[in-house]
Amino acid sequence: MLLCKNCNFQGKFMRNLLFFLILCTIFQSCDDGDVIVTTFDFEDAALNICGDESQYVFFKINNGAQESISLQITPENPLFLVSGTRDFELNGSTNIVNYRRYNGNVTNGYFCNAIPPTTPTADIDYVGASGTASVNTTAVYDDDDGLEDETGDTDGDGIPNSYDYDDDGDNVPTAAELDTQDEDGDGDPLTNPLDTDNDGTPDYLDPDDDGDGILTRNEDLDKDLNPQNDITDPAEGADYLNPNVAVETLVEEYREHTYSINSDVVIRLSNLVLVNGEEQITQQTLLLGDIDDVLTGTITAKPPFTDPDEN
Repeated sequence: MLLCKNCNFQGKFMRNLLFFLILCTIFQSCDDGDVIVTTFDFEDAALNICGDESQYVFFKINNGAQESISLQITPENPLFLVSGTRDFELNGSTNIVNYRRYNGNVTNGYFCNAIPPTTPTADIDYVGASGTASVNTTAVYDDDDGLEDETGDTDGDGIPNSYDYDDDGDNVPTAAELDTQDEDGDGDPLTNPLDTDNDGTPDYLDPDDDGDGILTRNEDLDKDLNPQNDITDPAEGADYLNPNVAVETLVEEYREHTYSINSDVVIRLSNLVLVNGEEQITQQTLLLGDIDDVLTGTITAKPPFTDPDEN
């Protein structure tokens, strides 16, 4: 009869080793005995943005699991100025997605500071090996003249009336050619729009407001692109509103326009493959999130001159 003093110990060792290998298989990741588990839960996290028109970084932080997901985009042209969808292929250099796990809570400064903070550090970093980032922008322009539902491009300058600072191209702002007194008190500037020559076309759409045969734009003696300050008879007001003054000064230039912009954005990732060594996370579609008012401000531009009479 053979005796084995270590048989019981060896049996326990083999059972424990087998159990450990099974755990590693279940979690599909073992590194020096550490089991890596990712939550990838960003549904309730807000989408934030850093950067400028040369490079943007969008990111979400879930400090409940001490993780983040970020998208870096380097566009050839600034984003958010035009409504529509622009697609960016992930290439690991200019367009990058990262999923990270940290050894502590992370703040916005990790993404927004030129030099990231030294803590926390990323213990795990998955990089997007392939996929597409779709940036859908809704840009709303407004000339702030109080008019609603404007259509067309009266002066043909390429700026729709809906946000054209000067709809008829006479170098008098649309807002200055409306019923600014609002005498009936209804708050609607179109209730009684100004029509100086009573020809049925309101001044803001009439290139010759006083009907004297000289375009309003050309009743600008000092050629400063502002017919409002050219006054021969103070009792009658500006020359462009006085049919008794018909002196033509040829002006072939529009004054500078200003209009406001307000843009929202929605970002989606598709066919995303994130890798970390031999480990891999795939997402067929992922709504990264949306940001309201991602771009707000005032745009100043001078449209190229186009004679409305030639359109």
